Amino acid sequence: MLITTTLHATAPEGGTAVALGFFDGIHRGHTRVIAKAVEQARERGLVPCVFTFSAPAGGSPKPVGELIQTEAVKRYILEQMGVEQMFCPAFEAFRGLSPEEFVRDILAGSFHARVVTCGENFRFGKNAAGTVETLRRLGEQYGIAVEVLPLERENCEIISSTMIRAALRDGDIEQANRLLGHPFTLIAPVVHGRELGRQWNYPTANQQFPPEQIIPKNGVYGTIAVCDGVRYVGSTNVGTKPTVGGQTVLSETFLVGYEGDLYGKELTVEFYHFLRGEKKFPSTEELRAAIEENTRQAVALCEKYR
Repeated sequence: MLITTTLHATAPEGGTAVALGFFDGIHRGHTRVIAKAVEQARERGLVPCVFTFSAPAGGSPKPVGELIQTEAVKRYILEQMGVEQMFCPAFEAFRGLSPEEFVRDILAGSFHARVVTCGENFRFGKNAAGTVETLRRLGEQYGIAVEVLPLERENCEIISSTMIRAALRDGDIEQANRLLGHPFTLIAPVVHGRELGRQWNYPTANQQFPPEQIIPKNGVYGTIAVCDGVRYVGSTNVGTKPTVGGQTVLSETFLVGYEGDLYGKELTVEFYHFLRGEKKFPSTEELRAAIEENTRQAVALCEKYR
């Protein structure tokens, strides 16, 4: 996926279909907007794109342990959805534009947009003066079709990042994924651990959660791990490994059927099912037996996601 960080960038001459939004954490409401842009691009022979923006320079630092997705995870999700280009300028670059300037100069002029999609609460232009009605009017004037999608709800409540964080902290990964519209995902390099699993013929890949990303409830999950483009069923422990005296929270994944050295590689782990909470076992033998059982459970539950 091509990532462009300036407003006046080279866009495909044949035209684009652009999903509009901040997309601070891509959830089911956002995925509908993005999927619609991808669908329109395929139907009309356009390039599927996303327009979002980065925080103002000198703004607030990334909140520690609050983001559902890092920038790397966002890119991964968008690529999985079929997005080919992401326009991601700094907010300062366009905050002073009027709604008409934004549509005329940016959407039509720079991005060569032929279709745009957005949620019903989308606002744009200086002081957020532009509404979806403004966008429709200006789109007609500048040759851009506008598709507005209703907000997504779960049990009559508008889906929000707060709902998703609560599900993750409760270990309800299935609910979190329903709200997201895709699996909760960790992307991070593999670091060295104590290598106890290797001694038991269960070598694992240890990863640290990026400091800004939320950590789901400690416990064992059925996962899919992606390495070098190959998808493996995984059994992932999130926690401190109390049985062996661990103290730092890590994600530790056993990749079923993988052979090789993962150290230093970037590993993508998609979380699908919560298998059990974190537990301190009386002995390492019982821990090993639990790992074997959790691996069997992960294979039974997650093979279909490969």
